[in-house]
Amino acid sequence: MELQKVKNYRFVGLLGNGRERYSDKELDQEQPTEPIVIDAFGFSDVYRYAGYVFLDPEWFMKYDKNWQFDTAKIDELLVNLVKYSVKDSKSENLARIEAYLQSPPETIEEAAEIWKSFHEPTLKRI
Repeated sequence: MELQKVKNYRFVGLLGNGRERYSDKELDQEQPTEPIVIDAFGFSDVYRYAGYVFLDPEWFMKYDKNWQFDTAKIDELLVNLVKYSVKDSKSENLARIEAYLQSPPETIEEAAEIWKSFHEPTLKRI
């Protein structure tokens, strides 16, 4: 009887626009990786995410058209990203999200600058 090896996938959440430009080949070499698009209509709690890739600097505009007036909707999304991450995740972006949530900025403009900083042009950081 031959045993088949089961792949242990890690899930990476993609936020923002530009899925067609995202390639997970480099991440896939480390461990089989399945990118999951987190769309503007809701957050799926089906997955536990190893990390997150922010596809563009203005990613947050996809999730809240009124972000200039209130951070609550984006903050809720970020709380869910932390909530649905795998335990012991080594994700740089997850650490940055947690730091933002622990010490939120005083103004919406400062919050937007931090949100923009989650984007990594090389897409290597999760």
